[in-house]
Amino acid sequence: MFTGLSAFPLTPVSEQGIKEYEFIGLVERLAEAGVGSIGVLGSTGNYAYLSHAERARVVKLSVENAVGVPIIAGIGALRTRDVLANAESAQEAGASGGAACASFLPKAHR
Repeated sequence: MFTGLSAFPLTPVSEQGIKEYEFIGLVERLAEAGVGSIGVLGSTGNYAYLSHAERARVVKLSVENAVGVPIIAGIGALRTRDVLANAESAQEAGASGGAACASFLPKAHR
């Protein structure tokens, strides 16, 4: 399913929230460039500071504007329940896959 170059665009934000127009432009340019997949909400940018609704919106915008390029959604979070909620939202939005980094927090803090 995933071959070739996977690009990881930043998610532009302001104090008012996601800069949707700018983000869509990044996704569209990557799709037009012929990347093999697009990874959003990954290890770059400020994804960790976005609300659940904002993260879901980023994935939805990605899928809608990637013109068939597979979307890998970052679903990582500090708590397992948040990872599961992020995974469900990404799946509902049509993401092709998800990626999460393991948390190094003690189990009591998850």
